[in-house]
Amino acid sequence: MQALEKNYRLLVIAHLSATLFMVGLIWTIHYVHYPLFAKVGEQTYVDFQAAHVERIGKLLLLPWLTEGVTLIAILALAFLGTHKALRIPTLINGAAMAVVLVISGFWSAPAHGKLADGFDKAVHDQLMTANLIRTLAWSVCGICAIWIALSTWNSKNS
Repeated sequence: MQALEKNYRLLVIAHLSATLFMVGLIWTIHYVHYPLFAKVGEQTYVDFQAAHVERIGKLLLLPWLTEGVTLIAILALAFLGTHKALRIPTLINGAAMAVVLVISGFWSAPAHGKLADGFDKAVHDQLMTANLIRTLAWSVCGICAIWIALSTWNSKNS
């Protein structure tokens, strides 16, 4: 716990940076990339879908991992350390991240698996609907990350 306390502000900066990166990425995916799935064309769709999954996976791996690890560390500081004012934003952030993980695991990933064989409008529509909820949940994570950062710099315990 002492190491976390010592590096508290660094954790908050890393969390804020990773979370805001992911919020920007998910909005780009939702508003720009996923709608374009319907425009790719039958002959190139399977290759396009495979490239999407591979490239997005590489792009989000480190920031998403950073976001999760730093959130866990900040949650520990809020509940086991001296930063009790962060309990509400970290709990909301954690709940929103749980929504993101559930949607990613139970809707988005399976939809991409189904779309790997070719474009299916019904599956794509389900992906867009689920991703809107995921996008909004990630936006809540972004708001909470800003709340955590502002609370950190306005706190006597920082």
